[in-house]
Amino acid sequence: MEISQNVDLEFIKTRAYIARHSYIEDMGNQLPAFEKKLMGKNFKVYWASTQDDLVSMMFELFPNKLYNRICFDIPKIPENFSNTKVVQKISVAELENGQANANILVTQADFGVVETGSLVLLNKNCKNCFNLVTNIFIILDISKLVNKLSELETILYLRSFYQTEKFLPEDVKIINRPFMRIEKSKIVGLDEFESQEVQIHVFLYDNGVTKILSDSKLRNSLYCIGCGKCKSVCPVYNYTKEHSPIDLVKANCFEEERLAGNIFKSTLLCGNCDQVCPVQVPFTDLLISEMQMSRKERKDNSGHAKVFAKRKKLNKMSKGLNRYFFLKKQYGANRMLYNYFKNQKGAFYNLKWLQEHQENEQ
Repeated sequence: MEISQNVDLEFIKTRAYIARHSYIEDMGNQLPAFEKKLMGKNFKVYWASTQDDLVSMMFELFPNKLYNRICFDIPKIPENFSNTKVVQKISVAELENGQANANILVTQADFGVVETGSLVLLNKNCKNCFNLVTNIFIILDISKLVNKLSELETILYLRSFYQTEKFLPEDVKIINRPFMRIEKSKIVGLDEFESQEVQIHVFLYDNGVTKILSDSKLRNSLYCIGCGKCKSVCPVYNYTKEHSPIDLVKANCFEEERLAGNIFKSTLLCGNCDQVCPVQVPFTDLLISEMQMSRKERKDNSGHAKVFAKRKKLNKMSKGLNRYFFLKKQYGANRMLYNYFKNQKGAFYNLKWLQEHQENEQ
C-alpha cells in the first residue's frame, strides 16, 4: 500500500506493530534467510556477539597491519579504535572533499530487509562516500530487520513522523549490490578507466538481542523502531541525557547492569513512555519487572521496587509533608532525582497509565 499523509496514524501504528511482531517472533528463520541473500550478492557476512567480538573481527579484516585510514560514521567509536596506532581516523568531510583518503568506511545500517537482502541507511553523513573507499564495514543490529520491503515503508513513515513530523527521512540509502570504485591512477580518458568492486562487509550484531529474545517479557522491547519518542517525554533523560527508556530496558538484561542498580537511578516510572510508543512497548511493566529482578540479585532490602510497583501509593505521597519525607527517604542519595521531584508540583505518575492499570493497583 502506498502511504499518504492523510492515512490514519493509528492504522499506521498498527501496521508497524504487526510488521515488528512478524519479524521478531520468527527471527530464527528470517536471519539465516537474510544472510543467504546477502552472500548471494557477494557481500561478506560476519556474526558478532559483543562489541569486543565486533572490534576484533574488524581488526582482522584491516588490509594493513600497521596503518589504516578509517572513516567512521557511527554514533560512538569503540575505545579499541582510539587506543591504537593501527588506525588513523579520517572525518567524513575530509573523505568527501578529497582532503584525505581512506581505505575503510565504517557505518551502521538502520534496517535490513529479508525479502530483498537489502541494507537501509537513513540520513547518514557518509551518503556520498560509498565509492571512495575499497572496503565498507556495515554494522546491523539483528533485531532491526523487516520481512518485506512493503513493511519498511510503513516503519520509515512512522519513525520519521515521530522524529521530525515529516513524511519520510530526508535521505534513504538502500544498498542492494556492491559499489564500483574508479581507480584514479588508471584513468586514461573520459570513457577509459578501470573500476574496482568495493568490498562490503556486513556485521550482524547481537549485542544482547538473543538474551532479550529468550525472555518472554523483555522481547517486547525488540519491537522498537528507533523513533526516539520515549526519550523525548522522559524527564530523567531530558535531565541527564544519559539513558533513554528503551536503552535502560535493554541494558538491564545484562547481569553487570542489574548488579550496579543503575535502573533505580534512571527512571521515575512515570508511564509517559508507555503512552507515546507507536509499537506498544510496555516500558513501565518491563522496568518494574527488572527492578524486582535487580533487587533480588543485589539483595536490596530497601523496598524501593515494592513501592514503585504500586503507583497509587506514590501519588498519595505527592503532597505536603508526605512528599518531603518520601523524597528524603527514597532519593536522599540521588540528588538529581531528588531535585527534580522537589521542583515538580503535580502527581508523580502519568495519570492515564494509572487509569489503564487500575485492576493492578488494588
